[in-house]
Amino acid sequence: MEETNNKQDENQEAYQLTIVQKRHKTLGILFLLFFAAITARLFWIQVVRGDDYLIRAADQRQYIIENSVDRGQIFDRSMIPFTDRKLNKFIAVTEYIDRKEETAALVAKAAGVSKEDILKMIKEAGGSFEIEAKDFNNAELNTIEKGMVKGVSVLEKKIRYTEDSLARHVIGYISKSDLSGIMGIEKSMNNILMQGGGERIVAIVDSHKNLIPSLGFRKVELDGKSEKFGIKLTLDFHIQKIVEDVLKSNDINGSAVITDIKSGDILAMVSTPDFDPNNVGNYLSSTNDELINKAISAYDLGSIFKTVVAAAAIENNLVNMEETFVCTGEIEVNNKLIKCSAYNIHKDRPINLKEAFALSCNTTFVKIGTRVGAAKILEMAKRMGFSEKQTSELLEEKAGYLPTTQEDGIGNISIGQGKIQVTPLQVTTMMATIANNGIMNMPNIIDSIVDDKTGKTIQTLTRSKPTMVLNTSTTKLLQELLHEVTVTGTGKQANLEEFGGSSGKTSSAETGIKSGEIVHGWFAGYVPSNKPQYAITVLVYNGKSGGKSAAPIFKEIAYRIFTEYKPPN
Repeated sequence: MEETNNKQDENQEAYQLTIVQKRHKTLGILFLLFFAAITARLFWIQVVRGDDYLIRAADQRQYIIENSVDRGQIFDRSMIPFTDRKLNKFIAVTEYIDRKEETAALVAKAAGVSKEDILKMIKEAGGSFEIEAKDFNNAELNTIEKGMVKGVSVLEKKIRYTEDSLARHVIGYISKSDLSGIMGIEKSMNNILMQGGGERIVAIVDSHKNLIPSLGFRKVELDGKSEKFGIKLTLDFHIQKIVEDVLKSNDINGSAVITDIKSGDILAMVSTPDFDPNNVGNYLSSTNDELINKAISAYDLGSIFKTVVAAAAIENNLVNMEETFVCTGEIEVNNKLIKCSAYNIHKDRPINLKEAFALSCNTTFVKIGTRVGAAKILEMAKRMGFSEKQTSELLEEKAGYLPTTQEDGIGNISIGQGKIQVTPLQVTTMMATIANNGIMNMPNIIDSIVDDKTGKTIQTLTRSKPTMVLNTSTTKLLQELLHEVTVTGTGKQANLEEFGGSSGKTSSAETGIKSGEIVHGWFAGYVPSNKPQYAITVLVYNGKSGGKSAAPIFKEIAYRIFTEYKPPN
């Protein structure tokens, strides 16, 4: 009996032990599951959504620094950057500084400014601001970089525009407040340049407004993305620099455009005087038109329009190269007296079309224009691209203006005066078309959208198809006329025979501005004559004589391209 009781006790103890073990096992499993869930949640919070929750958790206790790196870069056709070419150090001052006077003195020395300037910035900013460091090696800057100054840190940021940046009228500029594009490619491609996650620099502080040592200043990716999109232009960095150097060294107020004749790609576009994209406010009340892109603005053209008149006459078989004309020095049309400035050169003899074009004889072209008629001339001008915008990517571009036959007389239309207004880009397109045997390629300024970091092409922009706008026989004769201008005519100062010759046309365009005192000087054409490669237009605002003011600039630009420029492989 006693043995039976002992066995029952043993069984009871074993049963209870089993129950306890099962409970322990169950609790262990539950603990492991709970630990695994907590670990997974922490992984999700800290790794997967770490940056997102970091921003949310510190939303009321953070200082956000907008980083210009967030915006995609703009490159030339060989992926040489026009923007973000320089990395600078900035001193970021937050509202969490203490010992204001001492901190201001230290920051002032680090930035190379006065203590009073920093105190003023602290007061005006009402909290946080940043200032560029001029000297990277001073002791005060090193002290800040080591994290030894409360509420102040040093950050590295790319500078969007530098003091030597190129193509400013093409690139444009961005707003300092929201980094959106205001002008040029920055404006027209704003949505692309602002796409991608980018980065934000955030200063995280504790409840006592001290920087949290483990976090401090951090770069946080937005939306979990890091890719950004850049814009690859057709501009050539080196050709652009050559053209800018020439115009600036000659103190030119005007513009110059260069296109590739075979593709229509715009290789350089320059407008002078220039502007500082970091301080645009300085020019808002200026009368010097620094913010105007003269390359795509409309101006009185003058005698270059005789190219259109000659094209219309030749295309309609209304003139030939053997026919001669007699210039009497002036001609009256619709009660308007038009004089010939070249009369003294050819007054004793008849001249043919080639010589009349080379010397820019007004009376001969009035006779030819009258024969052709205003309607045919204006129709030819439209075929050449006048009165139409050439690109869709430069929103500031003007269409220019062609008058109706009722608005302007045949006298003015025959010599490009009166109400005719065109842009340097339009004139360049016409010259490229003639050089390309009558085949027109509409100008391109943007090549593609690219990955900002790798340069990989994301999307190539669609180009317009080449169109035949002139007969081959017409263009051959026009090429002869344009070449003669630089050999014996008004454009001899643009002659480049050692490089295969140059071809073009001069203009001295009367504007009517200031009672006719303002006369623009133009030269437009292409080089080399024997194997056309570049179409070039130069406008000198109030240059008076195109042959004297614009032709030498054309020659210098072309010469430097031929002697200094190495095309990309």
